[in-house]
Amino acid sequence: MTADTPKPAAADALASAATRARNELARLVSYIIFGVSAAYCAWRASSLPTSRWEPLGAGSFPKLVFIVLAALCLFAAIKSVVDIQRNGGMPEAVYAFGRWLKIRRISFAIYGLLVVYLGVLSTLGFSLATFGFLLITQLLIAGVTRRTVIQSVIAALVFSFGLNMLFADVFNVFLPRGVLIAF
Repeated sequence: MTADTPKPAAADALASAATRARNELARLVSYIIFGVSAAYCAWRASSLPTSRWEPLGAGSFPKLVFIVLAALCLFAAIKSVVDIQRNGGMPEAVYAFGRWLKIRRISFAIYGLLVVYLGVLSTLGFSLATFGFLLITQLLIAGVTRRTVIQSVIAALVFSFGLNMLFADVFNVFLPRGVLIAF
């Protein structure tokens, strides 16, 4: 086959079905995440206080919206499962989704690191938490060499401790101090 000759139709159909199955699996995962999040938010909305002027309470409308959102996610998830079965089945979709995740592993690692950063921000304070987050993120993106480590440490110091000093000394705005260390 030369570069000018088209691919066989069967190969295109197989690749297309695998791509559709992978995309449906990604949608299924997102529907599950959004549905569970909506159910949690509906549960939290039910604990909002009631008022004497409003018989349904402050949480009735948000609870209704989150319940509808969770139900829509459930229906969409069922449709995704049907579409996955129609486009080659779950094993092919899981394999294609695994390849997709492997390609984007650094993006997901940075997202996970952001979640950890937000979790430790109140304990460590802005300076230390931001320094660690920036240092690890830069090394994930640029790779670990002597030069990138030095550049990453300098950038993390400037944008964590330097930014904290700028806000405190110039703008008189104090960023979170932290419980353990008050930098």
